[in-house]
Amino acid sequence: MHASVRVCVSPLESCGEKISEVAECYKVSVALQLCFALYQDAYPAAVLSIVSLSMAWRPRFVLDSVHGTDRGDVVKGTAEIFYRKIKTWPGSLPPPIFNVEGIHFIYIRRNGLYFVCTTKFNVSPTFVVELLTRISSLCKDYCGVLNEEAIRLNFVLVYELLDEVLDFGYPQVTSTEALKACVLHKPLEVSTDVASPKLSGLVGSREQKTLPSSAANKSVAFGSGGKGGDKHELFVDLLERMTVLISANGSVLRADIDGAVQMKSFLTGSPEIRLGLSEDITIGKSTAPGGGIGVPLDDCNFHQCVRMEEFEKDRTLAITPPDGEFTVMRYRLAGDFRHKLPFQMLVMVEDKDAKSLEVVLKLRCDVPPEQHATNVLVRLPLPKATTSVSHNLDAGHGQATEFKSADKVQIWKLRRFPGSSEQSARFRLNLSEKGRTTRKEIGPVSLEFEVPMFLCSGMSIRYLRVIERSGRSYTPFRWVRYITHSDSYVFRI
Repeated sequence: MHASVRVCVSPLESCGEKISEVAECYKVSVALQLCFALYQDAYPAAVLSIVSLSMAWRPRFVLDSVHGTDRGDVVKGTAEIFYRKIKTWPGSLPPPIFNVEGIHFIYIRRNGLYFVCTTKFNVSPTFVVELLTRISSLCKDYCGVLNEEAIRLNFVLVYELLDEVLDFGYPQVTSTEALKACVLHKPLEVSTDVASPKLSGLVGSREQKTLPSSAANKSVAFGSGGKGGDKHELFVDLLERMTVLISANGSVLRADIDGAVQMKSFLTGSPEIRLGLSEDITIGKSTAPGGGIGVPLDDCNFHQCVRMEEFEKDRTLAITPPDGEFTVMRYRLAGDFRHKLPFQMLVMVEDKDAKSLEVVLKLRCDVPPEQHATNVLVRLPLPKATTSVSHNLDAGHGQATEFKSADKVQIWKLRRFPGSSEQSARFRLNLSEKGRTTRKEIGPVSLEFEVPMFLCSGMSIRYLRVIERSGRSYTPFRWVRYITHSDSYVFRI
């Protein structure tokens, strides 16, 4: 039975190999639909279609399908149905797969964008998710950065990509390298925020030692030497996402790290890259060299372009990088880490009078003093009877608070949090009534943050070398960035 799938792309902040054989196996036919909508705080402030901007609250979709990719057997108007369902879904966002009047919606979120497939038939969800993931990666590789502005400015390029990826409803090829010969339209550059975490140059570089992270937001369509053809660059990111649960007495109930080594190459020819990781990496139950904790990975996996001949000996990876951004290695570890957890919090709740409570939050940043955390956001759930909140913050710049009355949540934001320092906030809750269970409705406190150039696991890059096979001599620019993000960082009260 042939299934018909419709793909739509729409931004919402909140929230390469051939796969034709897989498509044939599942008998999947894909019909494509593009729509773009501009959101603010999960509700539309303006609506952006493919070719025009409408200030109406009602979304307007100019392009309903891409000619040549659509089999014509998909229900019309699914993009607007998805938009309305996202806006009116009770609680928070809907699950990644849901059904509305016999239509299955399958979506992924990437950098404030929704990539959505709709189908009337029983398709493989994992196949559709993989297809959407590869489409989003293609958009990022060719546009340089994946956001609403890049998609809007490079609409013709995205149209051309999708016309090559899908032929009469069937997925054909999603390889960045294979599509370079077919995609002729050059991307338009998108300005990005230069205040983001810096990229550090490796030892031996004769040029500047840092760059803004936006320097890596270049399209593969410009060629190996960048837009001007005079720079040969290699960008490597070590990213870790932390899942932490801390009890009311301060003991750590859960501490997990999901890490990834990501690479983006703008090198000429087909050079071999040798990436040296921490020598004290252990996998499974093996022991670190010389004893000690080391970097105890529970498990890890590697990209197919990575050769592992020297990994067991000295933790060196030999890589022949494909075009575009790719993940060299993924790893996971739990339990004891080399460094302390980046944040600790003390929460105190006090009764003030018959209709008020006071909550004191003391937040400490335990990263090294020469480093700092950015974009720190503390979310404190409050009792349903809370009518208003007053606050008192420590002296310091870049702090803000907000009481969301509809959700009964108090938000505390810190733009920059220096390492080895402490900040406190005092919130006075005014209640319509106070019962015996009112205090139990407070919390748990969740934390969001980003710590540049710091990894709690102790993972690091010892060296990064480029070996040119053709004998051509040039000096590449090699840039490395470490970032720790919060995935779920929760303190119980």
